[in-house]
Amino acid sequence: MTPENRIRAYSDMVYRIAFARAGNKEDADDIYQEVFLRYIRKAPEFRDEEHAKAWFIKVAVNCSRKFLGGTVRKREVSGEWMTETETEMYLPGSGEKGSLQTPEERIFADEGKAELYRELQKLSPDARLLIHLYYFEEMKTAEIAKLMHRKESTVRVQLARAREKLKAQFEADGVLELLHV
Repeated sequence: MTPENRIRAYSDMVYRIAFARAGNKEDADDIYQEVFLRYIRKAPEFRDEEHAKAWFIKVAVNCSRKFLGGTVRKREVSGEWMTETETEMYLPGSGEKGSLQTPEERIFADEGKAELYRELQKLSPDARLLIHLYYFEEMKTAEIAKLMHRKESTVRVQLARAREKLKAQFEADGVLELLHV
């Protein structure tokens, strides 16, 4: 696979991980760019596509951890990270924005639930990442544990706590009715 095709193939996944971890577009853009700069600079050889996917996930997680770990970049993420008007721009079938081009636009088009993203942003970066890797990237807890250098049991407990917190937020904010869950 050519480097251009590989970048296209993993572009959305890398951006989703960066966005899940960073919680805002600006930082996610920086992380996204860093991942692909590393790919271009290192030009790694992959055994197969599973190995390539694992590499991109690992680098995206590491870049986001490094990027967000600096004291300059640490900040609280507000639950009001996107206005209602901005959210509507990203949902399919909402006016002139039919041609979705940017990674963040594709995230909202693919998932179709801006409310879910608002609630996810209220979680800690680690909790968001766990939820994202498990549900959106469909990784097993053993894979996540290896990636994050944690015990599998620790990942399962942290994932359960993140789910409980997310459910409580949904109930408190009345989001469950909006999502028709």
